[in-house]
Amino acid sequence: MKTKLFILLLFVMSTAVWATDYEVTWGDDFGGLDLIGTEENPDTLLMTGGTGHDLNASAWSTAIIHDTDPMNIPETAGGIWEVTTTSYSELTINGGEFYELGLHGESIANLYGGQIFGSLTVNNSTAWVHIYGYGFNNDPFTGSPLTGFWADDTAFSINLVDDGISTYDQIVFHEIPEPVSIILFGLGGILVRKCKQ
Repeated sequence: MKTKLFILLLFVMSTAVWATDYEVTWGDDFGGLDLIGTEENPDTLLMTGGTGHDLNASAWSTAIIHDTDPMNIPETAGGIWEVTTTSYSELTINGGEFYELGLHGESIANLYGGQIFGSLTVNNSTAWVHIYGYGFNNDPFTGSPLTGFWADDTAFSINLVDDGISTYDQIVFHEIPEPVSIILFGLGGILVRKCKQ
């Protein structure tokens, strides 16, 4: 009996740790959403689809976006039109479609996928954008987009806009080997192992 109570208590505690304040999925429209919270109790968002016009993440909030509904620019529908992070918030984008992304304060954005059709702007030297992919165009000049590939081979092109500081200088590139290189490396290991036998 004690074991069952312990397991039940563990389950209840673990669900509280992984609880999400807001969940948005396919077909949902949150309009405008402000994530605030406190350091002890931050607001959290988990998005696996859906749309919204403004997403503002501030204080210690966390937003994880796996996907959005497709963006229709002429009709201003789908995707998320404006994402703003401030204070100590953290944004993780794994996929989806966005128009503008702006970072302020000491916020962090982790970009693993998705498309930004408008622009990316960093307004503070303590805000950082981490981009995970490969084949980066690391020498953009004024007016040229930052290009590269996400880990799933999807090409991206992001317009960097400077507002007081250089947005490019606030980007940390995390080079992930392209999938073909990983496959060739694995095949080479197999051949070396066979040759030794």
